Amino acid sequence: MAKHAPQSHSPAVLNSDDQLPSEPKTTEADLIWNGISSSFMFPAELWADDIPWYKRWSSSINLGYPLVDTPAVIPANATTGPSNQNFTASLSLKYSIIGNWFISATAYHYFDKDLQQAWNPDFTYVFGYSDWRPYTFSLLYSNYGGNRFNPEAGVKHTEFSQGTWSLGWKFPVTKPVIDWLSFTDKGAIGCQIDYNYTPEYFDLESVEYKTQHQTVSLGCKYSIVGNWYVNATAFYYLDSAQKQPWNPDFTYGFGYFDWRPGTITVQYNNYSGNRWNSADRGPDTGRFKDGSISLSYSFKF
Repeated sequence: MAKHAPQSHSPAVLNSDDQLPSEPKTTEADLIWNGISSSFMFPAELWADDIPWYKRWSSSINLGYPLVDTPAVIPANATTGPSNQNFTASLSLKYSIIGNWFISATAYHYFDKDLQQAWNPDFTYVFGYSDWRPYTFSLLYSNYGGNRFNPEAGVKHTEFSQGTWSLGWKFPVTKPVIDWLSFTDKGAIGCQIDYNYTPEYFDLESVEYKTQHQTVSLGCKYSIVGNWYVNATAFYYLDSAQKQPWNPDFTYGFGYFDWRPGTITVQYNNYSGNRWNSADRGPDTGRFKDGSISLSYSFKF
């Protein structure tokens, strides 16, 4: 146990020339170092004191409504493709292992089974480390491919190598830049830069699977006021030949998001093949109507 210096029980007397001691001012460099140095912590000593395992679960239910329902024409063996174009219901479960380490999964129901494509999953899953605090690193594995509960003969439930590993770093937009960009007094902007690596991906031009799909992305979220926000993410492809028609140059969204249990979230998101030059868009992708609207309700056990 740490030892403390003895304390006097009589009040200190100050002369007119004396000054009250002041705490060292926390600088931006201190905040950056604190965020970096605390990343990926696995506080094993909290196993006994942390919340019970059965209270580490959280969940949400979601309805997703696409603005168009025209299925894309892509070879049947593809397990990646355009974002879902089907009215869906989903249930998500997240288990907080300890600290900011977690694992989560989502199961989907398609209201029109005929529109479910090979790359539209029955379930998706994500695991890794993610801390909401600024200046922290994150490391995630995510698999949103054509995962199946009951795959056809010779097909796996999931292709792990077709998931994506992402190493990211969060940072806020601070003064004076935030004052130039925000049009509300309480506006805040948080950003994240990621390196994304997918070991195996489907290439439409060659109609075969290739390896080592790599991108760098920069995403920012502008909290306008309260829980209302807009966000956008831009992508840079380390090899432009790897970019598929459904791979976006950028994505965007807006809506009302509340992270607290027992709340409702309403969002519009567009993950389709958006292009900086609209002439480069693939057919039936990259338009505002290729996005979807979602309604979610979150809760804890």
